[in-house]
Amino acid sequence: MRSAPVFRKRYVLLAILFLIVSFVTYRITHFTPVGQSVINKVKVTNLINLYVTEVNAGATTAFSYRFYLFDASKSDAAFIESLNGKSHPFLITSDRDALKKVENQAIYISVKGEVYSFYSSPGIMKEGFIYSVPVYLTATPF
Repeated sequence: MRSAPVFRKRYVLLAILFLIVSFVTYRITHFTPVGQSVINKVKVTNLINLYVTEVNAGATTAFSYRFYLFDASKSDAAFIESLNGKSHPFLITSDRDALKKVENQAIYISVKGEVYSFYSSPGIMKEGFIYSVPVYLTATPF
């Protein structure tokens, strides 16, 4: 019976080592150290605040700036907590000075640079109602 196929210890060890290396590789490739900090907060209406955050994803990437609408009755700490997947920006750009003014319950933005993402009808849900804010965007590549 010595010719019967059996598992050898070295094959089991190689399989375990392969699984460990695969898991570590997966975790490293899906690790994104994105840091966001609030650089501007503007009251749009009595119900809505505009937050602008600066996003840093590491030494080799450029900064990006994200624009969020958030419930004005909630605190800044609640906004920062909502950045972990609950809030979505209506604008992502490379221009730090894109926000020009907030006037008559409307947001005026002028981007000189890249617009990575823009949703033309931003709003928030509050007490079962959707509150939206008009956004006027102009953009140039330089």
